[in-house]
Amino acid sequence: MKVLKKLLGIAGAGIDESYEDINQLYDVLKALVQGKSPAASAYQATIATATIGAFIVDDDESKLTGLRTSVGTTGTAGSTTVQVHKNGASQGELTTANTEDDGTKKSLALDISLAAGDLVEIVVSAAPTAGADLVASVQANAVTVE
Repeated sequence: MKVLKKLLGIAGAGIDESYEDINQLYDVLKALVQGKSPAASAYQATIATATIGAFIVDDDESKLTGLRTSVGTTGTAGSTTVQVHKNGASQGELTTANTEDDGTKKSLALDISLAAGDLVEIVVSAAPTAGADLVASVQANAVTVE
């Protein structure tokens, strides 16, 4: 962080009135450098209904920014539905039907505010017959770009 502040100083960042609080700029850059972007990823060999991944938000405010899925084998009947939950309530879902191609990848953009202590879970709420190789991930970002 000292090197970052030194380089910002050399570059003249924050020396004019364009930022009301240079410490806020440092805090944002520090969060980026420290990788404070909570995320969860999960894999299921045989797709079944279950909570398959989760994380608890740390003390930084952040946002859920996306849900992504990849279904290796879409199955012979039914669909795969993956939801992202915040404190037990669904915030969005992706569904892949068994009639879709094996290897189907999907994504859903989200803009859900999070606070310290929130529980974020990846939940398989519907599973197909003979579905396999599910990968699901939730993206979150602790930094708001304006």
